[in-house]
Amino acid sequence: MRRIRSKSVEPKTVDSSSASSDEDSVMSVQNQFTSSTDNADDMMNFYLIIHMQSLILLLKQTLCSECNNYWNGSASIKQRDGLYMHIEFMCSNCRFITHLHSSPQIPNTRRREINIRLEIGGILCGLSHGGVMKFLGALNLPPPVQEQRYSEAQQFIWNYVTKAQEESMTAAVEEAIVEGGGMRELTVSGDGAWPTRGYSSVHGIAALCSTTSHPKVLDVTWSSKKCSKCQGAESLRYANPDLFLIFQENHDCQLNYAGSSGGMEKEMIHEMFCRSLPKYNIKYTSYIGDGDAKVHKYLVDNPSYSDVNIKKIEDTNHFAKRMLTRIMKIKKENANKILSDGKRFSGKGRMTDAQAVKFKIYFAKAIRENKTDLNKLYQRSWAIFKHHYSTDEQPMHEWCDLRWCKYLQATANGEKFNHHSQVCIPRACLDMIKPVFDELCTQNSLARVIGGGSQNANESFHSLLWTIVPKNRYCSSIKLRIGLGLSTIIYNDGYESLNKLLTTIFSSMGHYSAECFYKLDAMRKSSASKKKKRVKTSQAAAATTTSISSSESDNENFHTVNEENFDDISHDLTIFEQMESDQDEYDDNNDYEPGGDD
Repeated sequence: MRRIRSKSVEPKTVDSSSASSDEDSVMSVQNQFTSSTDNADDMMNFYLIIHMQSLILLLKQTLCSECNNYWNGSASIKQRDGLYMHIEFMCSNCRFITHLHSSPQIPNTRRREINIRLEIGGILCGLSHGGVMKFLGALNLPPPVQEQRYSEAQQFIWNYVTKAQEESMTAAVEEAIVEGGGMRELTVSGDGAWPTRGYSSVHGIAALCSTTSHPKVLDVTWSSKKCSKCQGAESLRYANPDLFLIFQENHDCQLNYAGSSGGMEKEMIHEMFCRSLPKYNIKYTSYIGDGDAKVHKYLVDNPSYSDVNIKKIEDTNHFAKRMLTRIMKIKKENANKILSDGKRFSGKGRMTDAQAVKFKIYFAKAIRENKTDLNKLYQRSWAIFKHHYSTDEQPMHEWCDLRWCKYLQATANGEKFNHHSQVCIPRACLDMIKPVFDELCTQNSLARVIGGGSQNANESFHSLLWTIVPKNRYCSSIKLRIGLGLSTIIYNDGYESLNKLLTTIFSSMGHYSAECFYKLDAMRKSSASKKKKRVKTSQAAAATTTSISSSESDNENFHTVNEENFDDISHDLTIFEQMESDQDEYDDNNDYEPGGDD
């Protein structure tokens, strides 16, 4: 009987502090790339999907290292753990066995790199264990590890993500301090959100963002009314009380909030205010929030600092959007009503959705341009209504601006202006929306946006988070926290910052990981640039369609302090339906406040 000998071939974990001697020859064929990918350890440090039969066919064209004959044998899988495989190739001539390990082992663990990379990729794509299984199944790849082990690996990933997240937020705080002239008293924008729509979500998140020229996330937190581990162990309470007691003493309970889901936001934001001193040695002295008065009132009633009265700054975007939601609500409630002129409220030549959006845009522009002067803001806000309400017999342009009002321009040039020469909204429709102006454009209501700021950074951060933790499917609190951490890292520092995270976990980021994250950042920057161009194009088009839209060319908004906070006008037509449903949902769960949050 021939003696069976074997040789093991297992990929080694690459040490990021050193490179192989073959690196120079490999790098010579590297395609055009950026400095970030030039730092990748090795162009050959990547995974490749190979059909098993193709691999065996390749082996049959090679010589056996033991008997020096063409290899002709069998292959068998000795171990499989998710995408990791231990394969044995036995030569039929000399019985020599070669062992192939398809993925290296993560240092100081028993986990295989490919499985953790798969899980991180699944989280970034918003896929659950079932989603990952479908994806691998379609590629004819083995399924991932069992769901229980898949969930256990999330804690392993979270330990690395939370450290990287804290480093990112600490750096963002220091940037805000430097931009603020070294003062350790900051103005922040805050907002809460829930993974599921409505006010019944078991989880909630909140974030505080800086108000610098490039806002970043300074702090995040989460709340949960449910612990899946506690629920799973409940059966032990009576079956094995001692084991249940040991479980309670040792497990990391995910339940940290008791109360209504709607009350999570104020608790979470208050928590972040309270820990700003011990965590960053800073104080948040001003808070930019939406019209919901509960958060600021809670901060005032429960002071985080003994010597600071936190100032509330209204979010101008939320306030301006109320114009749209109020008009759309009137449209919905009076869909079949015949007005005084014998026609319906909406339709061609009446109050269209596009006209409603324009009213919101005009109102937002009036706020931004006059948010330091209440009297001027009052006049400019009412000028929107009066301009449209004017006729040849009753012109009402006393508060209009010569820069955009064609009536004033014609008068200044000694020309006669015909109000009926252009498409206008009938007075019967304007009478229906006048109560909206009566509510939002009072001195008391507008005083809330004097010196106002923006929560756009928070909204943008939430949009990124929901791509990682989709709202249409349930997620555990540990997955929510990982998604929150990855979103913070990406939002603050871009996708390329994940290279450092992967290097920390695997000792090597990998060539194609570095290339992918570089391209994602390049695509994001290109998309942002194109978005600005689309906005300017939309503004220019709007300037030629209505008499007042020349006032809303809004190109000058991109030269103001709030340049990065201006809403994309091209998307306004598609958001009003969601805003309308959000308003209905809010009104069902909260006391109505004139000019309150939507």
